[in-house]
This record gives sequence, C-alpha cells and structure tokens, in this order.
Amino acid sequence: MALLLTALFAIVEFAGGWISNSLALLADAVHMSSDVIALGVAAFAGRVAMRPAHSGMTYGYGRARVLAAQANGVALWFLSGWIVWEALGRLLDPPEVEGWIVIVIGCVGLVVNLVILRWLHGADDINTRAAYWHVLGDALGSVAAIVAGAVIFLTGWMPIDPILSFLVAGILAWGGWSLLRETTGELMAATPSDVDIVVLEKLMCGVTGVSGAHHIHLWKLPAGGRALSAHIVVEELQHWDQTLALLQQHLREAAIEHVTLQPESDSQNCNHHCCEPCDH
Repeated sequence: MALLLTALFAIVEFAGGWISNSLALLADAVHMSSDVIALGVAAFAGRVAMRPAHSGMTYGYGRARVLAAQANGVALWFLSGWIVWEALGRLLDPPEVEGWIVIVIGCVGLVVNLVILRWLHGADDINTRAAYWHVLGDALGSVAAIVAGAVIFLTGWMPIDPILSFLVAGILAWGGWSLLRETTGELMAATPSDVDIVVLEKLMCGVTGVSGAHHIHLWKLPAGGRALSAHIVVEELQHWDQTLALLQQHLREAAIEHVTLQPESDSQNCNHHCCEPCDH
C-alpha cells in the first residue's frame, strides 16, 4: 500500500512541479520516485530474507535486509547531492514559481507522507527503517514546499524555494549517513551500540562457579537477534551443566538470544583474563 500510494503521488507532484516551475516540488517528486524504488527494494529484500536457511547459507538470507538498507542509504546521499546541485542553479537565477499550486500539492503530499509514516513507524528491522527515512525526507520536502509556496504567494520572494531545498538535502544526507554507519557496522559484525561488553563480562563472572571469561564476541544476527560466543573459565568442569543453565538465563535477561559458550578448566587458564586473581 505504501509503495502504491507513493508511486501515484509522485506522478502528481512531477506534474505540479513542472506546471508551477517549483524546484521544491520537483525535488520532492524526485525524492518520492526514489521512495518508490526504496520501498520496492525494501519489499524485495524482505521477501528474500524470508527464504529458509540451507547448508550453503546457514544463517539464511536475513542480511538481504541490511544490504537493501545500505543501498537506500547511498541513494539518500545521491538524492541530496542532486537537490543541492539544482538548488544552486536556481538560487543564482530564481525562476518564476506559481505559489498556490505549490501550496495545494505540498499539503496533499504531506497528508500522503504522514499516512505512510504511520504505517512504517515502529519497525525493528533496519530495512524498513531505511524506507522510513526516505518517506520522512518526503514529508519534510512537502513541508518545505508548503512554506516556499506560501512565502512566494504572499511576498513574491523566489529564492525561498531553493533555500528550503538545501535544508531538505541536509536532512536527507544525515539520514543516509546514519543508515550507512549502522549497516556497515552490522555487516562488519560490530558489537551492537547499545550493549557494553565489559558489563556482559561482569555479568557472566558473577555466576556461581565462573572464575573468568575471555574471547567474548557479540554480534547481531541477520534475523535481528543477538548472538554471543565466549570461553568460560569454570572452577569445576563437572558442574558445567548447572553453570551453563545459569549463564544462559542471565544472558537471555540481557537480551542475548543465541549463546555459544566453551567451558575451560580454571587450573589451565591462569594466563587468561579472570574475574578474580588466580592462585594457581
């Protein structure tokens, strides 16, 4: 529904921007066209991500969502660059703009974008959030078009159109950077930004029977959950089953869904990072 509604209104905005000679509307129309592509890429990636895992792709195809989000982040940068380029030309030689057409189409566009934003709001996966950024930029573009149209209609001051386009371009560039930073971190298996490894280490070391932890790795799974692997130094290997159950419980409470832990004897790990000084 979001894809269809965006595509229909992009056509309306192109026509309105062409008739009124408004860069704000044309920029917003181009952005809405990019939204059509962004939503299409997001929908396609979502379908690919649903494919089951197999021996050649043991993690499944969940990373398709991340790749789609990264592509949409790059697209936001190109889009902001195009808007800046066009705005510079129009700032040097402002054309005549039909303000009332800009206001009407901008208002309709704002309503359309707010509806789509409501549909996409609150999504957990980065793929949908990337599409959300595109639509958010569209909503801001509609606001800029309304303001520009009102200023032109009331005062006749034409430079307001490209000036507000600069603002929209800056917001889109920031959104693209945020997406690229997050997707690159996820593809590089970076530690999730809202998790502190030191805190997790202390959590594991606080479990009865655990005297140390090392080789701790934490990353985000393609499906969106978190995974952790670590070497756990235990005081008594024969009690590992009970210790493992306690560790898994504590880590689940810390929102770590998938855990792989390797037990090691306390007496053989004096050179590793232990929670307490080693007496051996």
